[in-house]
Amino acid sequence: MRTLILLRHAKAVRPDEAASDKVRGLTGRGRREAALAGAAMADAGLKPDVALVSTAQRTRETAQHAFAGAAPEIRFEEALYHASPESIWDAFTASDAERVVVVGHNPGLGELVSYLVHQAHDGSRLARDFASGFPTSAFAAFEVRGELLAAAGPRLIAAWKPDRG
Repeated sequence: MRTLILLRHAKAVRPDEAASDKVRGLTGRGRREAALAGAAMADAGLKPDVALVSTAQRTRETAQHAFAGAAPEIRFEEALYHASPESIWDAFTASDAERVVVVGHNPGLGELVSYLVHQAHDGSRLARDFASGFPTSAFAAFEVRGELLAAAGPRLIAAWKPDRG
C-alpha cells in the first residue's frame, strides 16, 4: 500500500505584491504555518520518501519550511502548477516512491482531497471539514491501494490544518 500526502502551499503574498502569480512568495504567517505542517506530519509518523513540488515560488518555499528537519528527495514538477486532480494523481502514480507528498495548489489539490475522502466513505468530522474546503498549509494523507484514481481504495490516515482560532 502506498501513501499519498497532499499539502497545500502556505499563505502567500497577495497577487498585487508580486511581479506574477508564479513568483508569489510566502508571508511570515505562511512560513510559520508551513513549518507547523511539517511538524504535524512528523508527529503523525508521516515521513515521505519524495516530495513532488509545483515550480511556483510559494510551493517551493512551503516545501523548504515544511521539510527543513528531515528533507525527502524533492522533485520540482512544472505540471503541478495549478494542476487538475487527475494530473496530481498521475504525478503520484508515476513516481516510484512508497510515501509521496505533493505540494501544490487549489483548486486541484482540494478537489482531489474531496474526491478521495468521498471515495473512502469517511464520515468523520475531519473528513467532512476537508471535503468542503482545503485551506493553505493544510495536509491530508491517504493510504491508497490502486493505481487508477477511480479505484484508489483510499483511507484517510492523517490530516492537519492550521488553527486560526
